[in-house]
Amino acid sequence: MKQFKVIILILLISMTVFGQINEFKVDSPKTDSFLKTLEKQGFNGAVLVSDGKTVFKDCYGFADKEAKIKCDVDSVYTVGSITKQFTGAAILKLEMMGKLSVQDKISKYFKDVPKDKQDITIHHLLTHSAGFPGGIGDDYDVVSRNEYVKLALATNLRFKPGTKYRYSNTGYSLAAAIIEKSSKMSYEEFLYKYLFKPAKMKKTGYSIPKWKAEKVAVGYRNGVRWGKTIEKPWGKDAPSWHLVGNGGILSTVGDMYKWHKALSGNKILNDSAKAKFYKRHIEEGEGAGSFYGYGWALFPTKRNTWLTAHNGGNGVFFADFWRFRDEKITIIMLTNEGRREIERIPSEIAKSIFDNKYQPKIEIIQDKKIKSLTSHPNADLISSFIQVSKSKDSETIKNFANDNFTEDFLKIAPIKEIVRVLSRIGTDITDIKIEFITIRGSQSFIKFTGQDRMLRFRFKEGKIDRFGY
Repeated sequence: MKQFKVIILILLISMTVFGQINEFKVDSPKTDSFLKTLEKQGFNGAVLVSDGKTVFKDCYGFADKEAKIKCDVDSVYTVGSITKQFTGAAILKLEMMGKLSVQDKISKYFKDVPKDKQDITIHHLLTHSAGFPGGIGDDYDVVSRNEYVKLALATNLRFKPGTKYRYSNTGYSLAAAIIEKSSKMSYEEFLYKYLFKPAKMKKTGYSIPKWKAEKVAVGYRNGVRWGKTIEKPWGKDAPSWHLVGNGGILSTVGDMYKWHKALSGNKILNDSAKAKFYKRHIEEGEGAGSFYGYGWALFPTKRNTWLTAHNGGNGVFFADFWRFRDEKITIIMLTNEGRREIERIPSEIAKSIFDNKYQPKIEIIQDKKIKSLTSHPNADLISSFIQVSKSKDSETIKNFANDNFTEDFLKIAPIKEIVRVLSRIGTDITDIKIEFITIRGSQSFIKFTGQDRMLRFRFKEGKIDRFGY
């Protein structure tokens, strides 16, 4: 008996010690100081950090710069591709209700499915392994559900279903269409009734929440007002089907934390459904080391645990949602002016939590705006790029790319794709002039008159290392 008591005592001491080692806490003053420093450099957005006991949340900068409306923790932002986890959860909820199975083939829900797509399952759609292209149109091109499905089914698959991973918004919009067909409800109505309402998320959705106009953040692309997502071309109650199910949901940091809390229990999904939700179904590319679940990416940590996360962005808004479920650490960031430096905020906060001696730090590169191309350090290269793209001549474009693009870029970008994209850019910018250019370190953003988007370049050693809208 005495020996037994000694063993129990040793076990209790061990549990206490290991509990202390693994108990990570939010340092609210350190986090606030870090974010206030970024606010002085131009950061606009809301951040929430929790260790399961302490919840730090605040907002920095503006929801609307022109109207000088400061943001607050109830400011509403689009969460972009974080929407995918709502789609994944809705499919699993329907499976719990006996309405469908993730192993159902899409031919059960759509008519006239081409032969090459008849073996695609809902599981393939949710794991980006169906072979569909990333997208099949602009986010705000107005298209109905049936039109979208027809367009998607007419595309060429990138690979045999189930054999590879390739991130696809198309697949998630098809999953949203299956949700509507199975539930006899609109996508948003189903999410509201079975996900958001039980989680008490009153400020999340496409249009059901009816937010006050001043609460919805204005988006900015490279310092230029882009507007609010709800001001863009939408259908009756939701955005175009180029967004439904894969992006576009609006929310607050507080509501996203309620979602996290609801998923931590069985209010939304039972244990069997959550096992599928978070399962490492497929590696995100050969040798990636990270995996994809149903609307979640999963990353290994140095502590032999897993980070469950997803982000979303459209070049204007950016959102990130990090859940260290073993360590009980949650980090949520929503911003209406996404840029590469800002995207590092969750990472810096996480480092400061797991190493309390670490001081988070980010330097936001300040923009320089010029009116004339002649004032740009790579003026001749950009001018040649514009002229070559307008020529739309395949050989001319190929020769220009081989001479003026970095070797690294040419390794990852097929020449046929470069010719296609440059020709499209040439069509877009025919007969229009440069309005201004924003220079940000090695990157430059060209705003043309009458165009909402900007042409982006990244330069390396006098050559073009990346380009695109």
